[in-house]
Amino acid sequence: MKISNKEKIMLSILGIILVGFVYYQFVYLYQVSQLQEKIKLESDVKQKYETAKNTINSMDDKKSNVKILNNKINQEIAPFYPAISEEKIIIQIDELLKESGLDGGATFQPIVSNSVEGSKKEVKSLPDSSLQGIVDQYNNVFNGTEKMQQSNDKIVKNSANNASGNKDASKVNSAGNTNSTNTTNNQNNNTSKTDAKDAQKNTVQYLKCEVQFQGTYEEVDDFLYKIGQNDNKIVINAIDLSSDSSKGMKGKVDLEFYSVPKINDEIKDYLKWDINNTYGKSVPFGAGTSDTALATSTKSDKTVSEVQKNAEQSDFIASVKSIDSDLPTIMIGKANDEMRTTYAYADSNSTEQVELVLSQDGDKYYYKYKTSKGSFPANYDGLGEEFAPASKDIVLDILSRTRVDENDNSAIKLNIVNNTDKVLDVNITGDDYNNPRVTVQGDLNNISVNNK
Repeated sequence: MKISNKEKIMLSILGIILVGFVYYQFVYLYQVSQLQEKIKLESDVKQKYETAKNTINSMDDKKSNVKILNNKINQEIAPFYPAISEEKIIIQIDELLKESGLDGGATFQPIVSNSVEGSKKEVKSLPDSSLQGIVDQYNNVFNGTEKMQQSNDKIVKNSANNASGNKDASKVNSAGNTNSTNTTNNQNNNTSKTDAKDAQKNTVQYLKCEVQFQGTYEEVDDFLYKIGQNDNKIVINAIDLSSDSSKGMKGKVDLEFYSVPKINDEIKDYLKWDINNTYGKSVPFGAGTSDTALATSTKSDKTVSEVQKNAEQSDFIASVKSIDSDLPTIMIGKANDEMRTTYAYADSNSTEQVELVLSQDGDKYYYKYKTSKGSFPANYDGLGEEFAPASKDIVLDILSRTRVDENDNSAIKLNIVNNTDKVLDVNITGDDYNNPRVTVQGDLNNISVNNK
């Protein structure tokens, strides 16, 4: 069979079309789908890479935030006991009684873990006096809201119908009291339901004890003062006093001890028992006395350093530490703020910009400061928080540290704006001599910088 040139051309075209169709259907489309999957995979990998990169870059910032948050938490729970230890509390109560000169003892209740007891307050509407209407009318007349003649007529009329008015008023007050009582009951029911839910979630471990004592009034007053000055918070729930003699008295006081678990190792130090002497009698039923007195062997459990009485009073304190410290590198706050509610923090291995502004309005003084991580007060606009200077000058104590190594770059650049009639004394202690951490900027006419 002879094929013409035209047929050859047509067959060639048909073959090309078939080859192209087969290639498109079984090769090209497959490669396109594979390419799209690779593009999508590349996009996912890039996204994961960027996420991981951002996470790595933010690690230092997150570590700083964790360090600042841990410090805030530790200060919030610092007044509470790390754990309830009856042995430790017995020793502490015994020390308080002996230091105050009182004779007494304590009776303990079982340790419980429950919600904190709260006092419920009821809102009651008091009935008005029968003369209240007359007084209101008199006040209205006095203010010019009614005419004198109309007021006099109403006063006479109200006085004549006082008895009937009292009955009507009692009915109205009764109805009003009923409505207010219903409203109050509904509110109390809603509040009690909410409190019940919160009580199931928020519990705390605490111990109650009753301390009975006997002594003079001055000794009792000193005992209560020492309880208030204790490092750990002791709640005085109730106290009962009675006269025992012409100069003495006796009574009892109900105390409550609350514990909050700490996020550090303070509980280990608190529960460490340092009394290892021999106690009791060498012969259990003998007539001998104990070999060692408890009072002479007890060590103090205080963890807060005592401030010397003759130390210079300061208004503000700040600290600059290494990035390796467990505390934030920068802390600034009001002096004697044990809860550190006025503190601002920053944490980085570089120079931190900190601003301190002191203002005056008449005879009142105000302060505010800010760091890269926050400010005090939180609303930085305005004059700030009011304070009373502790001395003739305003004093800022800055506690610094020598640098650990050449990679220790944490520092503070403090910009001070003193708009008061007092001089700001900046006392820097412990700073690195060769490479100081602290730099103070501001108008040196009312700022005095002292390196100690």
